[in-house]
Amino acid sequence: MTYRVRRKFTSHTFKVNDQLCKVFFEPWHEYEKGYWIWNVGFAVGKSKRQLNDWFWKRKNKRWRSLHNQLLGRQGMKTISQGFKHVLELRWTIPSGDAIVLDCTSKDPDRQFRAWSRWHRNHPEWVIDNVEQKFYWFRPPYWDDPIRQSHLIVEKCPDDLLANTLGHRYHDCFDSLPFHPCTDQSMEQTDHQ
Repeated sequence: MTYRVRRKFTSHTFKVNDQLCKVFFEPWHEYEKGYWIWNVGFAVGKSKRQLNDWFWKRKNKRWRSLHNQLLGRQGMKTISQGFKHVLELRWTIPSGDAIVLDCTSKDPDRQFRAWSRWHRNHPEWVIDNVEQKFYWFRPPYWDDPIRQSHLIVEKCPDDLLANTLGHRYHDCFDSLPFHPCTDQSMEQTDHQ
């Protein structure tokens, strides 16, 4: 029997005052062997059906009415609540995978500026200014050398909204050596 990570579509619906909001996580494509990029969608609408039609790009009146607006009537409060839910849901993806926030609304420059506000609190997000996309990789990264000598056990940190830089990087996973009885020198343990 082999262990296969199942990457499944994830979504979360919430309300901001009288508006219905939904965050979508969908496995998009494999960027390295065994590691995937997840597409993140965020919409504000009147009904669940309208939000689902927007995400699946169904060419109907509900999709058009939502596609032509940037955000709902609540302004920045809606965007901040959406980003908070993205930060909480990012821990549902497997380690080494990445999420991407792309600016594909009616006014992508304005959306890019709005999402850029949170980069000063979360500097671990990688920004592609040309394509106006934000990337976040779940620790440990796919090219981390600890993957060669240790078994990675995923865990959620205590603060789901905090960034993952510095000492918080190692709070996101536990590592067990493949060969626990092998003694290692100080140089080898410092490298890991």
